[in-house]
Formats: sequence, structure tokens, C-alpha cells
Amino acid sequence: MTDNAIDNAQDALQGGGQTANLETIMHVPLEISVELGRVKMPLHQIARMNKGMVIELNKEANAEVQILANGSIFAKGEVVSTGDKLGVRITEVVSASARIHSLS
Repeated sequence: MTDNAIDNAQDALQGGGQTANLETIMHVPLEISVELGRVKMPLHQIARMNKGMVIELNKEANAEVQILANGSIFAKGEVVSTGDKLGVRITEVVSASARIHSLS
């Protein structure tokens, strides 16, 4: 998040109407990431890795993935191919109460 975006969000929270506050916050950039899976490996295996090696994750090939905004889960989805790139089709949006709970 840029310093300017943080300043704008803080200004919006301190003054003005609720609509203006919400409008400013809606433009704050968030980092979106998709978690395909995780695995724990001993250091000696990591040290021996070479180009072309495959790391086997803890999920099946067609398993649901988690979509995170600034590290907090906000949706779930499935990996799709969009030509020569990968994407994620959202299949479920986490409830607002669950999203708020994940922040605490």
C-alpha cells in the first residue's frame, strides 16, 4: 500500500461523511494471492533441489484453492487456464462475519 493511499484512508476515517469515507477506503489497494498448497520439507531436501524438480503439495490437482487479500482468506475458487496464463474462478465468497473473525 502506498503512503498516499494510507494517508487518504486515514483522512477519510477522521473526517467527512460516511459515504466519502467508504469511497476512499474502496480505492485502497490490497495484495491478492492464491494459496495452491503447503508442504514442510527438511532443509537437506531444499538444499538439494535443482531446476526441473517438482515439489508435491498437500492438495489434489483439482482441489479448491484459497484466495487471500493481505493474507486473510476472503474467497475460495478453482484454478482455470486462460490461454497461456492461469487464473482462479471464484466459487465461494467467505461470509462477512468469517472475514472479520479472521482479522482478529
